[in-house]
Amino acid sequence: MMMNVGSPMDGQQPGSSWWVESWSSQIATALALVLVLCGLLTAISPIAIYCILPGLIQLVAAAIILSIEAPSFVAFLSFARGVGRFIEGKPYWFKASIYAVVTLVPFIIGISMGCFGPAFILGFLASLGITALFGLLVLGRKGSRDEMRFQAGGTPTGAQPYSPTSP
Repeated sequence: MMMNVGSPMDGQQPGSSWWVESWSSQIATALALVLVLCGLLTAISPIAIYCILPGLIQLVAAAIILSIEAPSFVAFLSFARGVGRFIEGKPYWFKASIYAVVTLVPFIIGISMGCFGPAFILGFLASLGITALFGLLVLGRKGSRDEMRFQAGGTPTGAQPYSPTSP
């Protein structure tokens, strides 16, 4: 049996898309950096004073995501290395659930406070993209046509399909 050497999550989800699995950490890091920028813009917005708290919470969410995916970006935070080691090697569903919570908490607080700024919404979308990325890894690759037909109980390829009106 040949293992996929060099993958950050060797063998976690057999059959998942190779590009998603190998680039997931880099994509999540880039989106987390977008989240940092959006959190800063939301927190220091001179127009909406009620967006300070949601912006700060977005910054905390970005720090959590960066400490999980790229601890070298947040080496100045003392907890980053420990969090990265704790999460390393965990299944994708665990990461996806953490990212879902980290995405929803700032959004719910921001919406309840009336923060509808474009930077806040863009930060939410970046965080949602990270959650969707790991959600795709949890779901894995779609089955082939024959596998799906077999699971659905259909006829094999080339056979006559069932019709209630045919003899």
